[in-house]
Amino acid sequence: MAYSSALTAALSGASENQLANWRREPNALLVPEYGSNGKVRYSFRDLLALRTVAKLRREISLQKIRKAVTNLKHLDDFRHLSNYTLVAAGDTIIWVQEDQAVDVVKRPGQQMLATMQDILGEFEGWTGTVVPLERPKPGLRINPSVLGGYPVIDETRVPYDTVASLAADGLDAERIQYFYPSVTEIGVSGAVAFDQYVSEYGRRRAA
Repeated sequence: MAYSSALTAALSGASENQLANWRREPNALLVPEYGSNGKVRYSFRDLLALRTVAKLRREISLQKIRKAVTNLKHLDDFRHLSNYTLVAAGDTIIWVQEDQAVDVVKRPGQQMLATMQDILGEFEGWTGTVVPLERPKPGLRINPSVLGGYPVIDETRVPYDTVASLAADGLDAERIQYFYPSVTEIGVSGAVAFDQYVSEYGRRRAA
């Protein structure tokens, strides 16, 4: 399952305009893994990487983030950006590995403790509060092994936007459960709330 630009923006903490700038060649920060017929589609790995960038951007300039990513790309065995744990340390960026920490902007620097939970959990970005990735709203779940990480109703494979669309058509939770018995009432309210969040997020203006 791939993510649209609007959904990627809402889950990453960036704006759609920023995503467009970040994928623009020749110095793209991150080029989406998917896309066809002129449509841009992001992968789950892209989303993790973009959340990292969005979290760093609150403390570090975009110029330094670009420099850090460029330096990483010069590694002989560079992999997808989502494979790297990057944390802000003063005015620089540290790449934290199991046994060492590397300053990828200036020089080898002081190690800081960082966990993937920093990226997966809720955090304050420069566009405001970014929802937690695993549970963006009560009753919803994002799991890369279920529909490729597309947001679904918890304990189901039902996409959130399917339920939100039915609710927008005037169906209450009981009627929706007639079509999807495994969808709970909190799942319906969560789908509606998240759909509204995605819609409203697109109108935010990044600082």
